[in-house]
Amino acid sequence: MFSIDHENEIKTYCLVIRNFLNYVLQHAVCPEYTEDLMAARKICDLAEKELWAIKQLSLKLPGDFNVAASTLYGGRYREYHLNTQAWNLDDPDFQDYASTNPGFSDMEAERIFKTAVAFAGDDSLFLSAMKADINIVKTERKFYEVVEIERPSIKTSEEYASVKNSNGETGYIKALGVVRFKAWEGPGLDVEDLTDDEDAVIEGANVEDTHLESFWLEDEILELCFVGLKLEVVVHELNIGIKFFDTIAGLHCSFHVFLPNEKMVHWKEPGK
Repeated sequence: MFSIDHENEIKTYCLVIRNFLNYVLQHAVCPEYTEDLMAARKICDLAEKELWAIKQLSLKLPGDFNVAASTLYGGRYREYHLNTQAWNLDDPDFQDYASTNPGFSDMEAERIFKTAVAFAGDDSLFLSAMKADINIVKTERKFYEVVEIERPSIKTSEEYASVKNSNGETGYIKALGVVRFKAWEGPGLDVEDLTDDEDAVIEGANVEDTHLESFWLEDEILELCFVGLKLEVVVHELNIGIKFFDTIAGLHCSFHVFLPNEKMVHWKEPGK
């Protein structure tokens, strides 16, 4: 295991592996594996870009919108930020310390959340978001792979930038785009045991029929995302239909494969 805190470190690791593969190819050490070696060399090129993107994403995710939703409706960030605690509201001794902690006050979280719904949602969703009885109805650990990224237009970004924050300042509400995920056959998705007839139906299905899930993310996050990025996240669904995540359990490159034998960790023989 090596540090990936700096881009140059990642490039060095990939260069070492790439040079070794080049040596093996140039000296025809194992010509029967030439295609595999060239494929491995392409992985080095991907790794240079994707590992650094993942490092930056790990510092930016889950993003302001997800943190705001989590703060307002009982996610992880509700308990994480000291400014949201009732015992802290009137105690001046905690104010300076609390202001250095990640997260938002309830007022700022509400502004970010409702601005997002106003711009990215429809009228019906906006009316639902104005209600007082919003709550989490489902929480799941999900395994996703990015298949589509829709970044906001320049006009949309300018509209978000014109919204004032709780201090009356503009430029602090970040523009949202959309990322679409498909289920990733990672550590949490086992192949279902199907009959031959059911198998044939699935193999004959169109790609368009694959169910995709959409999430709102800030443009500064979307610019780092890439098709094939794999995530392990804890997803919360609100009773108004909006989904958000506040816990990122894992980020993986597009070429990452979760091997079947890894799923056997902690496996126990079924009881009779």
